[in-house]
Amino acid sequence: MLWGSYPAKIDEKFRLKIPAKFRRDLPDTDDNTFFVTSDDGRCAQIYPIPVWERMAQKFQEPPRMDPAKIKLQKFTSYYGILTQMDPQGRILIPQALREDAQIFGDVIVIAKNDHLEVWNNEIIRTNLKEDPLTDTDRERLAEQGF
Repeated sequence: MLWGSYPAKIDEKFRLKIPAKFRRDLPDTDDNTFFVTSDDGRCAQIYPIPVWERMAQKFQEPPRMDPAKIKLQKFTSYYGILTQMDPQGRILIPQALREDAQIFGDVIVIAKNDHLEVWNNEIIRTNLKEDPLTDTDRERLAEQGF
């Protein structure tokens, strides 16, 4: 299980060095292969292959022609690449995603339980300030046991 956030850097070869704590806690993959993608172009999402395969299987389940499912598949395919983590813990971030999400230089890596998100630090900070948890959000979360 992945929790928290850590600062990181995108190097001159457009690779993200995954923070050591996350590298230790990522689900095991046979060959250190990951799927790097985005469902909206605002951040990079890094999925260990077993996690992505479970998600990708849902594209094959009915209803296959659901417009939301087609849209999600379009986004994740457009931004997505299969990549391997090198021995230093670095993963390539695709060019279109780096440009659209403005992820370069100093970034923040955020845990999402079974995968990671990579954000431009200023964009995520602005997003958190402009879209805080509301009382309505807190009530809905309380109904779910949070």
